[in-house]
Amino acid sequence: MPFKFQDRPLVLGNIVIDASRVRLKAITHEYTQEIFQNFTPEITKYMMPAPAREIAETECFVESALSGFESGDELHFVICLRVDGEFLGVCGLHERAQPMEPEIGIWLKKAAHGNGYGFEAIVALKTWVESHLEFEQLIYPVDRRNIPSRRIPESLGGKIIEERKVVSMTGVELDEIVFGIERGAPIDS
Repeated sequence: MPFKFQDRPLVLGNIVIDASRVRLKAITHEYTQEIFQNFTPEITKYMMPAPAREIAETECFVESALSGFESGDELHFVICLRVDGEFLGVCGLHERAQPMEPEIGIWLKKAAHGNGYGFEAIVALKTWVESHLEFEQLIYPVDRRNIPSRRIPESLGGKIIEERKVVSMTGVELDEIVFGIERGAPIDS
């Protein structure tokens, strides 16, 4: 089921969201190689998906992301530095069974960790979503041990709505905390 847009942009795949240091751009095949190279076992340690073993798997992911833009039920963005366009990672918004509670997610390449880019990207995405989509809350699942990632929903006023054990696609048990971030929740930078 597609997201409920307040005013759907004509072409979702042309969306660009700027923040002070980062730019979110609709994903394209142009970034397939960088996604493949940087979505590593170390990056996915606390994540549900597994890293691609072959570039063809990343090509399928990008193709699926493009289809999601077309259907309006998945929005995947590459995160780049505004100053020079350097690729930093990927963030996105995913439909769920509860249409008014889309899931938000992010990953950054190792070299981009520790600079606040993830927080800035998610704040920019949340701000855009609040201006364009109808929703009650954003869902942000994160492994309890991933402290830097946990700080993002906590800083966005997220409240713990569920705690669960899940097995990732690599067979690792994740100890997830699921945050609900209500529309309009204040940002604590």
